[in-house]
Amino acid sequence: MLFHDELHIDLKALMNKIIVIYWFMVGLAFIGQLLGFFMSQAYHLHPPLEFLVEKVFVPSGVQVVLIAFVQYLVKVKGLYKPKMLTIFGIILAWITAYTHASVPGLQVLFVIFLAVSLIYFSKAELLFSFVANITGLILLYLIPEVREAATIYEQFAYFFILVAAYQVFSLVLDRGTDILDVLKRSNEQERSLMVRSAMMERLTKVDPLTELYNHRTFYEYLDFLYDQSIHYNMPLQLAIIDIDNFKKINDEFGHDVGDIILKRVARTIEDSVTENEIVARYGGEEFAVLITSKSINDGYELIESIRKKIAYLKNDEINRPITVSIGFQPLSNDLTKTQFFKRADELLYQAKQNGKNQVAVSI
Repeated sequence: MLFHDELHIDLKALMNKIIVIYWFMVGLAFIGQLLGFFMSQAYHLHPPLEFLVEKVFVPSGVQVVLIAFVQYLVKVKGLYKPKMLTIFGIILAWITAYTHASVPGLQVLFVIFLAVSLIYFSKAELLFSFVANITGLILLYLIPEVREAATIYEQFAYFFILVAAYQVFSLVLDRGTDILDVLKRSNEQERSLMVRSAMMERLTKVDPLTELYNHRTFYEYLDFLYDQSIHYNMPLQLAIIDIDNFKKINDEFGHDVGDIILKRVARTIEDSVTENEIVARYGGEEFAVLITSKSINDGYELIESIRKKIAYLKNDEINRPITVSIGFQPLSNDLTKTQFFKRADELLYQAKQNGKNQVAVSI
């Protein structure tokens, strides 16, 4: 996989930035050419008009047209081809080096445009840029006036500089790949730790059988919701649900069947409530539901509907219906948290005493 694929580089934004770099470099070249014009006039080296036309306006005009054209291809036509941009960049460098063949060192522009390809973080793009720059330099030295302006030593030196730059840039990409691998491994380890941490947190909060909140988490929510309800006058009701004759089911059909019944009841309760209610397995065959954002009547209707749904469940394992008894207690300001829970528990006991399969409520 390519390095830039790993980084998910936005090629569109990247190419637009490179075009801005091209504009900047052409602008610098234009300023440099104007400075050259003023210097040549101080020493009367060139006729003013001839220098301005041949060395400034014509080459700069061609470069402006080329950049405008490539910008049109990228922004209007949506042609996002890094190799195309590389070739246009080398042409820009070639024009400057050819126009000012007598100025030593301008061939270094090819190294600069080779460096631009590093932005892609792709060895394939770097290699293409290297080959294209070498080709551009060869074509430049095929022109007699350019070749004659530099010694053989200088000509070979620029080729060797390009080769050396390519090797250095390749090492930079290799180092970048190594760093990316380290970051990936670190990220994977961090992700693994986060997953493990989430699993551990879930184990401390959730009952493994029913996947409802456990006894401990229920009390955390009870503490929080009780305080919120008392301080902000928010409605809160508590329902404690107990499966009738559950011990008999365990004794007659075994704990495996009992577990199936527990999970079925848990799913029925959970599917009946909204995200505003907290459902927990309180312990054994008991479940607790904290009801928020509902009036007492609406809360009672919700609990009554849960009781009816459970009574109508199909239980092929035991070939009989199961029922639940429920204690339903709304919170009032005169109740402490302990009294609030105790009242609901007492109402559950009352529902059992009155014949089971019913909701006992204190209003």
